[in-house]
Amino acid sequence: MSSGTPDSTRSVDEIARSLPAGTVYRPGTEQYATSTSPDNNSFPQRPDAVVRPRTTDDVAATVTLARALGLRLGVQATGHGAGSPLGDGLVLVDTSALDAVSIDPTTRTARVGAGVTWAKVQEQAETHQLLALSGTSPTVGVCGYTFNGGVGWLARPFGLASAALRAVEYVDGVGRVHRVSDDSADDIEREALWAFRGGAPVGLATELEFDLFPVSDLWAGYLLWPADHLTALAAAWTGALEHAPDTLTSTLSLLGIPPQGPFPDALLNTTVVHLSYASTAGEQGLASLRDAMRAVAEPAIDTTGPSDAATLSGIHLDPPVAVPARGLGRWLGPIIADVVVATFQAARIGQPDGLNMIELRHVDSAAQGRNGALTRPPGPFLLHVVGAAASDERRAEVDSGLARVESVARPVDLGRAAPSFREGQPGPADAYTEPELRRLAQVAAHTDPDRVFAFQRVPAQPPSPEIVLP
Repeated sequence: MSSGTPDSTRSVDEIARSLPAGTVYRPGTEQYATSTSPDNNSFPQRPDAVVRPRTTDDVAATVTLARALGLRLGVQATGHGAGSPLGDGLVLVDTSALDAVSIDPTTRTARVGAGVTWAKVQEQAETHQLLALSGTSPTVGVCGYTFNGGVGWLARPFGLASAALRAVEYVDGVGRVHRVSDDSADDIEREALWAFRGGAPVGLATELEFDLFPVSDLWAGYLLWPADHLTALAAAWTGALEHAPDTLTSTLSLLGIPPQGPFPDALLNTTVVHLSYASTAGEQGLASLRDAMRAVAEPAIDTTGPSDAATLSGIHLDPPVAVPARGLGRWLGPIIADVVVATFQAARIGQPDGLNMIELRHVDSAAQGRNGALTRPPGPFLLHVVGAAASDERRAEVDSGLARVESVARPVDLGRAAPSFREGQPGPADAYTEPELRRLAQVAAHTDPDRVFAFQRVPAQPPSPEIVLP
């Protein structure tokens, strides 16, 4: 629980009096417990209170009050990106009630509230033969995913989700409401949109507008093999990618199968090689990769077939429950099979001191992205590694494993982190160049001069709030 100091109690009392009934929740209530139980439960969350706004006006009033009372605001919908403890002096804004979704099939766009998850968007878009650029998990929130780039199953044909972002409605650190787009007349507004597109949230978003894409012949699935086929499968995968069409996005991973689950008995509690893929050009678009992989060995499971959004959301085999995950995300250049094998072996999946999952996503894309901090993949491959870390001792062990993997992959590492894949960790690490960091910080200094917002991965602001436009 929060320490509940007299000052914090008075501040929460003031917020509760000023906002609509049923909006503010204190420690000990069911709503507080739900809002402070993120998908990544690596660290405790004990803010002074939770505010669950229902409208943009509620958000603006919350920000205005917090600024006047000297409180900082954290923001969370699903908590997939939670990476540090939340404690005294902070009020958590739970955006999950901002859950409206509006699809315009004529313009192929969606307008969604800041608390919406991808499953709800895809369910409605699919009725119009359209899909959004969602990620591998249907429970991920649209905002955090998009603002950190957004690498999903349609990345190769259509690019990153941040590049599909058309407009953002947000509340700045003073409590003013803005709607920014490429047509915004003000230079600062366009800079804010540049930051939202893959760089950092520079205000508390309340609504997003983004492109949808026609996908008429989607095929997808996953295949599993025992881990002793890794070397040959890595060679087959890297070889087949040399001729893979840009309609095909695939991921090769090594992961531990739990002792129970919807898998053949022979795979339970073992380490497996996992290929998952999606083609927007039907069966023909993935046939060559599938044939090359199956030629190595008959898979224990092959779910390849016609797909929809619901099927697509399950092929990555993400855990169905909250996990205290700690992760690494790195952009890589061209790779060869030997590098894949060495990097995967460094993760020690299935060993007592090992990690839980390592994957390489092939995301090389020629899609044109809008102007933004990160709207194109910096490299053709994304390395993602995850370990469960429920204690300080295990966290240190996982960090050692992540460092080991990063060291082995260094020859092909492009020197840039992928922020949204740094599970359980604050800050963007080296995700941006120095000019990009300065630009992001300068935008944030303008939109939040008093630093009301305590976002997880925003770069440190420079001492001067003066904005220098490129």
